[in-house]
Amino acid sequence: MKESFKENFKKFRKTRAYSFVIILVAIAACILIGMGIAAYQHANNPTDEGSKYLRAFIMQDYNTMYKMVDKDTTKISKEKYIEKMRSLRQTYDIDSYDIGKVETKDGTQFITMTCKNDQTKSKKDFTVYFSKHGFFNPTYQVDLSKVNEDEEMMANEYQNTLSASADSVMNRYYTAIRNEDKKCNDVIALFKNKKAVKNSVRKTAKKNIKVLTKGSKNGKIKKYAVKDIKINSIRKAFKYNAQKKKFTTIYTYDYNYKSATNISVSNSYIFKKKGKRKVIMTLTYDFDGGNVSLVGFKLIDKKKRK
Repeated sequence: MKESFKENFKKFRKTRAYSFVIILVAIAACILIGMGIAAYQHANNPTDEGSKYLRAFIMQDYNTMYKMVDKDTTKISKEKYIEKMRSLRQTYDIDSYDIGKVETKDGTQFITMTCKNDQTKSKKDFTVYFSKHGFFNPTYQVDLSKVNEDEEMMANEYQNTLSASADSVMNRYYTAIRNEDKKCNDVIALFKNKKAVKNSVRKTAKKNIKVLTKGSKNGKIKKYAVKDIKINSIRKAFKYNAQKKKFTTIYTYDYNYKSATNISVSNSYIFKKKGKRKVIMTLTYDFDGGNVSLVGFKLIDKKKRK
């Protein structure tokens, strides 16, 4: 009598071939699941759209940019949009650029491109936000509702003025640090409200000078003198708050410093030390509709980690 299929299958389950088949099935299932996850993640990632939009901005292809805008997030006309983007593009000196990875904040996905000026080493960010339509195979469009266009354009319109002011503050500040000038009168003179910022500027400078001139731990060297400060990789950001009528300029940079002992009658040897610091300088400006006045100063200076 012929054995039933059920009996044959029971015998087959006891063979090595059965175990091999099970392994193959498991591997195939894992591959399919992995492919499915990868396909889902790719479909739910706006990197391609973001790169296209950002490169169009670099190439000044504003028509392509406008086609990618989610018209449900803005009432701006094509003509007005192109006018604003053209004006915005003029504030960027782009010799090279880096397009970052997709990030998410408050449920909104975005990509930031860092634009670099190879000559001045300055950097400036351009961020694009996305709206998502669909789930399994979504489409992405540029969401302009996440950007206050008027405030952004105002910040860019006054960028040259703000940048020149911030450069002046930074140059005078580090001249004071090199000269160990704790009063910083040249820096304070740039502010509209000199008395209000005097203490914060001097307190910051005093702390900064102390770090760069502090002697050795063993007490052999009591004090160094600042010999050189070289500022690198300046990254600039400009913001405008229409409600408060204030501009904010943020400079992020690092600097290398060199300090040494001075030669004296009792000391013919020169001892040196050097280091690298990372800084965020934030300046605040009042805006009365025509004039920009420097009124706020904050500087965070920390040792740069390797």
